Amino acid sequence: MGEAAKPTPYVKKYAVIRATGSVEIGFKQIIADKVDENSHVQVKNFIRRKIRDSSHNPKLGMIESMLAQFDSRWREKFDELLALEDKPSLKGSLTELVNARNEFAHGGDPIFDIEQTIKCFNDGRKVLEILDSVVNYEFDE
Repeated sequence: MGEAAKPTPYVKKYAVIRATGSVEIGFKQIIADKVDENSHVQVKNFIRRKIRDSSHNPKLGMIESMLAQFDSRWREKFDELLALEDKPSLKGSLTELVNARNEFAHGGDPIFDIEQTIKCFNDGRKVLEILDSVVNYEFDE
């Protein structure tokens, strides 16, 4: 593969936006779907406005904060499961994606190669897998 096989800057930026957006939509959907289960229409409307239709950068701190707002046990379990992984690396990957997306969105030109985007996205998927297991965990009452 020669120089022509390398992704253009546009494709690299598009990949960052899609990767970050996918993680954002994923984390909001996982939490909202769980909270929506068997809820009254008023709760569903609130969740739609405050989570599904709102913008939240998918940084680890944002996810942790949202979990804590619903159930402190979710936050504690999330932290516990992240500790079994490489939490600093997962946190760094999400932060890198968000920072690159924000820099691009505000007219900047982030230096973010496609391999880095793929690695950060895969770390984001790992966070989503952990998040999904947390909100579906059967706690002792």
